[in-house]
Amino acid sequence: MTNKNKTKFPPLFTKKPQVEDVIMKKSIGSDYLESKSKKPLDHRYQNQNSSTILFLSKRGMSRSPLAREVLREQISQSPFFGKCQVTSRGVTKAYDHCPIDGNLRTYADKIGYFLQGYSRFATVPDLAQADLIIPLDHESEDFTRVYHTSIIGIVRPFGIFLPTGSLPFLDDPYERNDGTDASDIYDQIVLSLKLGCSKILKAIPSLIA
Repeated sequence: MTNKNKTKFPPLFTKKPQVEDVIMKKSIGSDYLESKSKKPLDHRYQNQNSSTILFLSKRGMSRSPLAREVLREQISQSPFFGKCQVTSRGVTKAYDHCPIDGNLRTYADKIGYFLQGYSRFATVPDLAQADLIIPLDHESEDFTRVYHTSIIGIVRPFGIFLPTGSLPFLDDPYERNDGTDASDIYDQIVLSLKLGCSKILKAIPSLIA
C-alpha cells in the first residue's frame, strides 16, 4: 500500500527519513515540535524544502559563524541558492548564547562578512535536522561521535575539503601564542574557509550517495 503521507526530501540529499515526531517528542520534549514552525533569523537562503548544512566549532563564537557566512555567500551565487540553508553551532554548553567574538566581528565587517547574534549550543534537534554536519575542530568532531545516534545526515570533517597536507582543522583564534597577531590568524582562517567552502559547494550533489 502506498503511504500518501510519506515525507518528501529535497533532491540534493537522498538519505534515510528523519525521526518520527512522536519519537522525537518523547526523547527531547515538545519544544522540538514547536520549533519546526518557527523560522530562525539566520535561515536567509532557503525554501520549505531546503537542505541544511551545519558547521560546528568548540564555542560557536568565531569559526563556525564565519564559516556559515562564507558558505552562504558562495551558495547565493550558485545554482543551490534557495536550496540549501547554512547554520552554525557550538559544542560547549558554557558558551551558549555568548556574543560572537567582537574582534572577529570587526575583522569580518572589513572584508564583507556580517556576523551577528550569539553563539548557540548544538542540540539534538539541530543534529537530527542537518543533512550535512561539518566539524571545524577536534572538540566538535568528538561531539558528533558522542551524539552519533542523534545524527541522521552525514558528518564530514572540514579538513577533507582542504588540499592534501593541510591541517585537518581550523586554528582556534582563542588559543594563539603570545605575541601572535590575531589578524594573521583570521587571515589564515578566512583563506582556509574560502577554499574549503568552494570544495563543499562543488561536492554538494554527491555528498550523499
